[in-house]
Order: sequence, then C-alpha cells, then structure tokens
Amino acid sequence: MTMQIIAIVISSLLILLAIGFTVVPIIPGTLFLYPAVLVYGFMVDFSPFTMWFWVGQIALTLINFVSDNIAQLLGIKKMGGSKHGMIGGTIGMFVLPLLISPLGLLALFLGPLVGAVIGAMLGEMIARRQSNEIVKVGWGSALSFLAGTFFKFVLVMIQVTWFYMAIF
Repeated sequence: MTMQIIAIVISSLLILLAIGFTVVPIIPGTLFLYPAVLVYGFMVDFSPFTMWFWVGQIALTLINFVSDNIAQLLGIKKMGGSKHGMIGGTIGMFVLPLLISPLGLLALFLGPLVGAVIGAMLGEMIARRQSNEIVKVGWGSALSFLAGTFFKFVLVMIQVTWFYMAIF
C-alpha cells in the first residue's frame, strides 16, 4: 500500500508537469504522461493499463501533436494569411520565449502567444501585405494559438482522467 501511494504521488507530479507544459508549450506536455504511467507500472502493477489504454493514449498524443500545428496554420489561413505568415507564426511561437527568457514566467506564458502573433505579422510584411491585413493575420494567429492550446488541454485532461480511472 505504501508503494502504491508513493507511485501515485510521483505519477501525479509528472501529470502536473504534463498539464503545465500543455498550457505553456515549451516542450510537449503530453510526453510527461508516459513516465507517470511507467512509474506507476514499475512500482505497483502494469495490469490496469490494457492494450486499449495504450492505443488510446498514443492516439490522443498523436492528435495532440498534430492539432497544435493545424490550429495555427488554419487560423492564419482563415484570416487571409500567406505561407510567409504561417511560417513566421510557427517560428515566432518557439523563438520569442527564448529571446525574452530573462523575463521568467512572463516569457513562459506570453512568449508563445506574442511570438506567434509577431512571427505571423513579420511573415506577412515579408509577403508585402497591407497593414490592415497584417493586423488581421496577427489576430488570427493569436486566436488559433489560444484555441489550439485549449484543445490540447482538453486532450491531456482526457488522458489524465483515463490514467486515474485505470488505477482506481
């Protein structure tokens, strides 16, 4: 019983990292769910994790990875963005948090969102778009980033719930 409690605590800490990195997309948060399952399995028992559990978890992880990029690209495209804007938005989402990292938590929370907007806007400037189109694409990038993050959060919460339902 003591080993099970320790395994649940360690797994829960890893799950908190999964949720945190889903909201702050520096690295894919969903990847922290697998060590949580492995910790529980090695310390207690793998029997709660059926083949369908693994198939479902892998499917949700793949959807999680793909959804982020698709949301970003569709949002920019829907607002009339060019390929330059899509590329800029994607690059900015990862680069700006690194550039403003001395700001600490602010860089983690605002960096990806602001980076996606600035990157998309710079991409549209390179494509020589009008200023009103550039702002529209920037908004599209911001909204798609937020929608993608929300969708990823829902997917991770499904995975987390499935994990706890399996072990309890």
